[in-house]
This record gives sequence, C-alpha cells and structure tokens, in this order.
Amino acid sequence: MNKRAILQYLQYYSDVDEKTENLIDECILEVKQLAQFKAIYQKFSLTHQPLKIQELDLLCESQDLEFYFKDCQECFVIACTLGIQIDRQTKLYEHIDMTKAVVFDAVSSRYLEECCDAYEDTLNLGIHTFRFAPGYGDLPLALNQPLSRVLQIDKKIGVSISQGGLFVPMKSMLGIIGLGSQVEKSCLSCVRKENCVLRKGGQRCYVRD
Repeated sequence: MNKRAILQYLQYYSDVDEKTENLIDECILEVKQLAQFKAIYQKFSLTHQPLKIQELDLLCESQDLEFYFKDCQECFVIACTLGIQIDRQTKLYEHIDMTKAVVFDAVSSRYLEECCDAYEDTLNLGIHTFRFAPGYGDLPLALNQPLSRVLQIDKKIGVSISQGGLFVPMKSMLGIIGLGSQVEKSCLSCVRKENCVLRKGGQRCYVRD
C-alpha cells in the first residue's frame, strides 16, 4: 500500500517517527484482514452540450466533467465497497483510541482507492480518463442517488445511501470514467490548477509511487 498517500490523507508532511510508522503498518494489516472488497460496473453512452448519460437521460451538470469528458462518447460507472466490518472497527477505535481511529480511517480510504484501481485494471477499458466521483470538484454529490439505483448497489454489493447522501458502509465509492480520452491525474491536466490551494502550498491531491 502507498504509505505516502496515507500520510497525505493524514496531512502529515514531515518525517515520520517510528511510533507513527508502526501504527500505520499495524492498521494496514488490520484493514487488509477485515476488508471485503466488492465492486460492480455498467457501461453507458454520453451525449454532449449538455453532458448527459444517454440511456438514463441523466444530466451531469459539471464544468469539470465537461472538460475531462469532451472527447468521450461512452463512460463506465463503477461502484465499490470495503464492507461493513471496516466501519465497525473504525467506530470501535473512536471509543478506545482516537489516534488509531484516525490512522485506521486514512488507511481504509487509501485501500479502497487501490482496490478500485486494481479492479479497473481487470476491465480492459482501453484509453480512458481517471475516475471522477460525485462530490469531487463541481460534480454534484446528488448524482450518487440515481447512479446507485441503476447499478443496484444495495442488492449487488450491499451499499445503501443515507438521507444526507453518504454511503453506508462509509468506505464505499462510486466513480465515472470517460472512455476514448487519455486523461491522467496531474496538476497540468487539472481544470482547477490556477486556483488550487494545495498546489500553491507545494502539495497535490494525488500521490504516485
């Protein structure tokens, strides 16, 4: 697992002391043992101006997505989860060890990303954009609701959505990938690069090995 990414989740930019290093390693082992990764996907057609998922007649009101998907005629919608045991263990640590709860949560978030990346690699997507999740940039979080219904994530991978629009289990994710255009996560390809607080501070919102 990418420890640099875990440290970024923790907003930890200095040298790591031995105690923190050991705690991260401990949480990595625990998360891998408890996680029950499940994923599902479906392919859709896109229309433009405005950007819509054609089969669903679903408008994607997002300048960010218009920018990244401008050369894409199709997309994949992927949903995945680490399962309820991760949530239960996080809540346990919130009662007995808040420091470990924070680290455990960061490790879980990173593990979900890496599991979803590995799952994507099995799908033979060809030329594609990076995964873009509702709630990221200006893509409305509300899109999780209709897309989740279509994918039947409650029946197929055991994920529901709360009244506030959050996934249950919490370590679950839904992302949209544009097909036909090669866009990777980088500062130069980002539509928000001119006004990014992280970039101005010498940081970035993604980490590569």
